[in-house]
Amino acid sequence: MVVRIRFGRGPAVSGRAARNKRIATLTASFLTLISLSCGAFAFWRVGNDLGFVAGDFVFPSGLFSHWQVWTGFAIAVQYLAWRLNRYAKKSAPPPQPDGNLAETPRPNRVTASV
Repeated sequence: MVVRIRFGRGPAVSGRAARNKRIATLTASFLTLISLSCGAFAFWRVGNDLGFVAGDFVFPSGLFSHWQVWTGFAIAVQYLAWRLNRYAKKSAPPPQPDGNLAETPRPNRVTASV
């Protein structure tokens, strides 16, 4: 007597693309947080320049004391996050068929209990 145990099909085993997808998504999430932080510094500096009571800016002089620099950083970092998200979606494996019998014909099987 031969007993066959059949399991359903699991997710396709992929090599490096799935690992890169996870790392790209994680990095894009962190870059979005960094972009928000840069935007907060930009608004803080604008508020400080307009005379709002926003407290003293953390960088009183130098390159980082300008709101334009922080806005540029925020835009550049968010652009990198957007590109990484696109890369992660592009490197994803193609979707598997949903198992609809009309789409995937199966051969006829005959089983008998003995």
